[in-house]
Amino acid sequence: MNLKPLLKPLLLHTGLLALLTVGAVYLATHSGLYMLALAGSGVVLAALGGGAAGQTNFGSNAEEAELVADGTGFFPEAITDGSLRFVLLFYGVGVLVWSIVVLSTLGDTLV
Repeated sequence: MNLKPLLKPLLLHTGLLALLTVGAVYLATHSGLYMLALAGSGVVLAALGGGAAGQTNFGSNAEEAELVADGTGFFPEAITDGSLRFVLLFYGVGVLVWSIVVLSTLGDTLV
């Protein structure tokens, strides 16, 4: 399985954009309540991104369905090029992780 196409969205959404979001909320509010709400939002976004069901071509009768393996791997190139599903997943995980980092390290400075 080739995970290299996932590296760019992972670094961009989890590392940079989520860090900027959490940093901006921290600098603007210095509030622990907002950090907890942001962590909860991260959980919801990650659940929406990770729990999105893909489109299927199968009918309701499982006997008629033929599963054909096309060799594209678990994350085909077409999905990883900017799919909203991966954006939500990576951004949500990033917001959650960075919120926890802020809560644990800067908890004394929060109001």
